[in-house]
Amino acid sequence: MFRFEIIKKVGLARLTKLTTPHGTVEGPFFQFVATQGAVRGQVFAEDLEKMGVQIVLANTYHLHLRPGEDVVEAGGGLHGFMQWSHPVTTDSGGYQVFSLGKNVKLDSDGVTFASPIDGNKYRLTPESAVQIEAKLGADIIMPLDVCTPYGADREKVAAAVEQTSKWAARCKAEWERAGKDTQALYGIVQGSIYKDLREKSAAALREIGFFGYSIGGEMRDVTATSMDEGVRMTTQFLPEDAPRYLMGAGMPEDIVRAVRAGVDQFDCVLPIRNARHGKIYRNLNIKELAACLQDPERPVEADKLYEVMDITKSSFKDDQQVFSPGNPVITKDYSVSYVHHLMRCEAPSGFRLVVLHNIYFYVQLMREIRAVLDK
Repeated sequence: MFRFEIIKKVGLARLTKLTTPHGTVEGPFFQFVATQGAVRGQVFAEDLEKMGVQIVLANTYHLHLRPGEDVVEAGGGLHGFMQWSHPVTTDSGGYQVFSLGKNVKLDSDGVTFASPIDGNKYRLTPESAVQIEAKLGADIIMPLDVCTPYGADREKVAAAVEQTSKWAARCKAEWERAGKDTQALYGIVQGSIYKDLREKSAAALREIGFFGYSIGGEMRDVTATSMDEGVRMTTQFLPEDAPRYLMGAGMPEDIVRAVRAGVDQFDCVLPIRNARHGKIYRNLNIKELAACLQDPERPVEADKLYEVMDITKSSFKDDQQVFSPGNPVITKDYSVSYVHHLMRCEAPSGFRLVVLHNIYFYVQLMREIRAVLDK
């Protein structure tokens, strides 16, 4: 029920096609984050469909806490619950659990954590993570891994790699036991910025065998240099014939650089979170995008690739330009001035408009990346 094809290569960049039980996804592709089964900003499944969104990502941790995987399963899994008939990915919840800091207790069998909602204690193991994701019913699922923050020392990263590898094997065994051929299980490579640890992690996952391989762990510094290096040092150790997924990277320039390194799949809260704070992406420079993709040594500079505007700034108070021309959901010619006004008033309709705008910008970004690779 799953198939991954590399249609064409341009250097290390790959034009791909991923077939799932709920449809085909053309890659490279971006997964918009529907954390609790919805994209924040009053965005609905029909909006996403109209804009050409191919796939979304939901969060296992949040859905486990509320409303619970049994409720989602009773509603037809995430597809029925959300009324979204296209592919869905779920993470394992590991990243969110480990971000709770002192409220998390790690042992060799799993993690125990306190819910920030009600303070109740929860337990997550490699097996239970897969069981929860099975009930959620996503097409693509992630194993429980040990996440390390950027700057973690080598000893901690090495321990995380070791534990992640052991848990990956247990997740694979649980996935096989459940016989969920309607779900594709990925492995997650850890190792931070240490090349030998990335290689060790990737080798262990290849030995276990997964449908796809994710690049995990916090690698981004203030200049993004470490993340670029981390991606490049990881992709070389991943199977050529499997999808490659960079988790949590979402700046347009990061996506372009990672595509050049051979990454096929992305997700990030950034376009939606930034929109809710008034940060708008616009005016994608297609000529510059093509030049960056065709020349792997060309610097990818954000200010040459696209523009960013903070629509809450007073300079946009009298701007009568159309806010989001060509957007298939925003069909009225709302002005920048009007949306500025809504955002300053904190009107829910303003939040909806800016989120819809950024989603469509990212749809166009990925569409143009594929168009360049297909030439």
